[in-house]
Amino acid sequence: MKYSLFCILFGLLIISACNNSKKNGANSTEITEDSTANVKAELTESFYKRLEGTIAGKKVVMHLQKVDDDVSGTYYYDGSWLNLSTDTLIGKDSIVLTEYSFYESYFTQDFKSPHLALKWNGNGFDGNWESGDKTKKYSVTLAEKYPDGSYQFNAGIYKDSVKAFANQPKSPAAEINFEYLESKNNDEYGIWLNSELKKISGVKSQVDRSIGFKNIATAYFKDYKTQIAEQSKNSRGDDFQAWMNYTNNSQQSVSYNDNGYVVIDFLADAYTGGAHGNYSSTMFCLDVKNKKQMVLSDVIKIDSNTLQSILERNLRKAYNIKAKDAISTVLFDNFLKPNKNFYFNTNGIAFMYNPYEVASYAQGQIVVFIPYSDLKTYLVPAFAQRMSIK
Repeated sequence: MKYSLFCILFGLLIISACNNSKKNGANSTEITEDSTANVKAELTESFYKRLEGTIAGKKVVMHLQKVDDDVSGTYYYDGSWLNLSTDTLIGKDSIVLTEYSFYESYFTQDFKSPHLALKWNGNGFDGNWESGDKTKKYSVTLAEKYPDGSYQFNAGIYKDSVKAFANQPKSPAAEINFEYLESKNNDEYGIWLNSELKKISGVKSQVDRSIGFKNIATAYFKDYKTQIAEQSKNSRGDDFQAWMNYTNNSQQSVSYNDNGYVVIDFLADAYTGGAHGNYSSTMFCLDVKNKKQMVLSDVIKIDSNTLQSILERNLRKAYNIKAKDAISTVLFDNFLKPNKNFYFNTNGIAFMYNPYEVASYAQGQIVVFIPYSDLKTYLVPAFAQRMSIK
């Protein structure tokens, strides 16, 4: 199915994006300050930007992140998120991004993704959105903004690698990447945010990122060397070496950044031999204002059976499953239970299901978005008030 192909390609695009950032050498940490106080006509090498503006006259909020020559992000206007990844970098001020949704290519044969051609003007981007078939074209105007209750970040990367056989010029190797975010705020909220961001990447809050990443990399390479030694002992010839180019990549990105909330998508992908690697997203909803990691009951108070019914109804809408058809036409089972991997934006809540969780690897990530209008009677009053949900 087209949706299966899209999800595999989308996963591989992210994996490729992480891998491309390795080209500048091993065992290095890169981070670049980017401040709107210093207006520049060129884009810095690394950045995180929260952008507000319009596409085709619709108000949008976009989160864009760049490390080395890799750009990724999301935006939304009246519903779920649309995903962005690098198509082309043009000079030091212009980018072309490819847009993906979790649903579009599922239904459209020979689906062609839209593109956004953007030029940095020192305070934001101007440009155009164009449909994949080039029949529609709309203007894009975006400004970098951080209203009260939003936070600024630096984007950085740590990368390292080790050869399987040190004396072989073309030896297979293991590579590791940590693409991370770091709060620019130095107040109590910025300190708490940085502590949480470190923990999300597996680094203790009191440990410097570079040291923490190096410790994780050292343990990963030690395990890799052990596996190499075992396979070398039990294998004949060099054919097995084709499977020994291991990768371990992770990326922190922002999905929501307003009202004292920050939602982090922690994407991890790995290849350890075999036909393909695997990837997964873990969503971290952070209530920065109250310094706590959120659980679903901080957003909605609802019994699991009622939520399951609402979830399945929206799954059918998103994946065009007719009432007479079983949900198992898309999933493993004929039901979909809510999980803990939720996130939200101004318009609603989404539940993320990773490959093999409720569907095959070929189906990719299953994401179900539920608008707040379906949950009004269940929303926690404090959350609804902060989000200005009426």
